[in-house]
Amino acid sequence: MNVRSLYTKISLLLALSTIVIISGCTGQTSASVKISESFTIAEVIDGDTVKLENGQAIRLLGINSPEADEHYYKESGDRLAALVLWKNVKLESGPEDKDRYGRLLRYIFIGDTFVNLQMVKEGYATVYILNPDEKYYLEFKEAEKDAKEKKMGVWFSSGVQACIEIVEFNYNAVGNDNENLNGEYVTFQNNCDSAIKMDGWAVKDEATNTYTFKGFALGSNSKVTLYTGSGNNAGDKLYWNKKQYAVWNNDGDTLFLRDEKGNLVLNYKYP
Repeated sequence: MNVRSLYTKISLLLALSTIVIISGCTGQTSASVKISESFTIAEVIDGDTVKLENGQAIRLLGINSPEADEHYYKESGDRLAALVLWKNVKLESGPEDKDRYGRLLRYIFIGDTFVNLQMVKEGYATVYILNPDEKYYLEFKEAEKDAKEKKMGVWFSSGVQACIEIVEFNYNAVGNDNENLNGEYVTFQNNCDSAIKMDGWAVKDEATNTYTFKGFALGSNSKVTLYTGSGNNAGDKLYWNKKQYAVWNNDGDTLFLRDEKGNLVLNYKYP
């Protein structure tokens, strides 16, 4: 083989390799974000779930709205209905196509309105980012911060949000969590100069686990620790009295703290 023929073959191989690499990269990029054609929303289930005309359920990405037994449930659903019901929308997918219930995971747009973000801006939903979908994370967090500061929607309460914070959260107990229930705990602190009556307040996870405070008041500039397992309530120690299974998922969960009227005081997502 002469030198010219060798150079020609090498050049062709390099060109083909470049085409393959570019094609592969382009395919990956277009697959991560897909904007669909228009669809019509035929039903609103609640503040974060809708159905198309063909019956397919859509779970709005990036947000979480109140459940049926929680404060602001009806208002959240009504607001989403006002935004999307019987309107033509465009859907944008994220890294995951569906959730475990078979619902499509999508961002919804109507013209210039980003519906998911609008629900957070107006206080009808809180931020719930499903990893690794972080595309609109900053926009969502900024909108939630603004709604919280203005006490809009789910954030409206008696004004104690600024007083209560989580100062320690051990959601991953040593060893098997189900065998070390009191190794799982969360500590709340009252940073204000007056006591906060928490009778009727509730702590809840993303599932259905709920702890309700009974006849308890958190003193000014004081802490209280809520343990998952069993024990005798005393002073700064309270017990959920779970007997068999841990509450907090090690790979990620959200703690919701609501006052006696169902108003959201804390929305703490980890990790």
